Amino acid sequence: AVVSTQSTGTGALALSSMNHVLRSLTPNAQGIFRLLANFQLECGDDFQGITFQDFYLKCREKFLVNSDATLRTQLTEFRDHHLIKSRSADGTEVLHIPVDLKILRQFLEGSQG
Repeated sequence: AVVSTQSTGTGALALSSMNHVLRSLTPNAQGIFRLLANFQLECGDDFQGITFQDFYLKCREKFLVNSDATLRTQLTEFRDHHLIKSRSADGTEVLHIPVDLKILRQFLEGSQG
């Protein structure tokens, strides 16, 4: 499944793709993705991404991962499904979900549980 980053006319497709992929993942993986989605929504339109290290600490606080290797494995799966993107900023990995905030909000409202 490919998650579209365009907001006009493809929102339903992006939402459907995210839901489809997330349903096939473990509860911990779903929790990791929801954590990133919630953080991105809280930051709003100014969100430029979260560093791997900061995200790792957030995941550990929620008992979603027990090592950075576990998180890296999960992030690779998310990348393979085009759920997240990462970039390097001054040698630091920065993560984000490449969809409209409106789509993220709809996803989170529909995936509580």
